[in-house]
Amino acid sequence: MIKYVPNTLTYIRFLLIPLIVFCILQGHFVAAVIFVLLSAASDILDGVVARKFNLVSNFGKLLDPLADKSTQIALIIALFLRDVVPLWIVIVVTIKETIMIIASFVLYGKKLVVSSKWYGKFSTILFYIAVALSLLVRYWNNILVDRHRLGSTTVL
Repeated sequence: MIKYVPNTLTYIRFLLIPLIVFCILQGHFVAAVIFVLLSAASDILDGVVARKFNLVSNFGKLLDPLADKSTQIALIIALFLRDVVPLWIVIVVTIKETIMIIASFVLYGKKLVVSSKWYGKFSTILFYIAVALSLLVRYWNNILVDRHRLGSTTVL
């Protein structure tokens, strides 16, 4: 039964993508941060479980980064649609991640699977931190704007 845990956690990350995007687009930034952190935690947990119980597979090595890259592309597009990041960041991140996805599939077809390196994992962590902080900043800015509006329209 435990042999299905790593890939199941990765599938959960795929399922979290639409929830995260929906929350961002609806302006539910705290919920989006919670789902982003849940996605990041499941990413870490699936790697730990796979290594600890010797459940590392070539399919998992392909699926896990695909979940990361899909999440990152969806996040960056949603952040752009909410005017949190500029278009050039969307273009750069999307091109980079798409090239990496295509390269992974090409290498997988040749029976060569490249596993993640520490710097790739580190950059993913930094990406999630940057997204979470961007969402929290947007959340606090919205609160401040709402308070300002309420304060400026209140009649004494």
